[in-house]
Amino acid sequence: MCGRYRRRSDKQRIAEAFEVGMGLEDLYLEADDDAAPGSIQPVVITNDNGERQIELMRWGFKTPGQFLFNARSEEITTTNFWKDSFSNRRCIIPADSTFEWKKVEKGKKPKYEITIPGQEPFGMAGVWKPWKNPKSYQWEHTFAVITGEPNELTVAIHDRMTTFLEPRDYAEYLAPGERPPVHLLRILPVNEMKATLVESAINNSQVGLFDYQ
Repeated sequence: MCGRYRRRSDKQRIAEAFEVGMGLEDLYLEADDDAAPGSIQPVVITNDNGERQIELMRWGFKTPGQFLFNARSEEITTTNFWKDSFSNRRCIIPADSTFEWKKVEKGKKPKYEITIPGQEPFGMAGVWKPWKNPKSYQWEHTFAVITGEPNELTVAIHDRMTTFLEPRDYAEYLAPGERPPVHLLRILPVNEMKATLVESAINNSQVGLFDYQ
């Protein structure tokens, strides 16, 4: 799963990494070392003119009885909640690292930071859709991070992992087309990633997920 990530790259670095050339003048971004579901974060999308732009969106959908901030890659084309978004509203979420918690025993969850050395920022595969906030009653654009089966590096930490996109695949992932690019939701090779223990004390990856409006 992806329950937290770090974004330190500024808007210029993000624009360069994802080849965004418009709409940056009025965009203000602060670094976020603990981006959490429910927060407002920048995502890269393709607008109606086929141009890439950075848009601020909320991470996650609060529905009756659950909070959806991850979408499973195995179900992205079959689940009613996600399939239209994957067909028509894909996005890339810039990040410099992600965090995962390993459950070792009751009450203890060591925290690991996952990085892709040489890619800062990297792109996480995502989907977005219009969503009506149940607290403010306002419509807003909201996104979810796509997750998949873990590779040999992350399986020892968690049974799911973030779906990372290769830079060469950014254009195809964002481009409209008749066939959604399921083939791009592949597992990143272990030799491209690094996992570092950053905190061994008790931690809770779910704190604050529902505290927003």
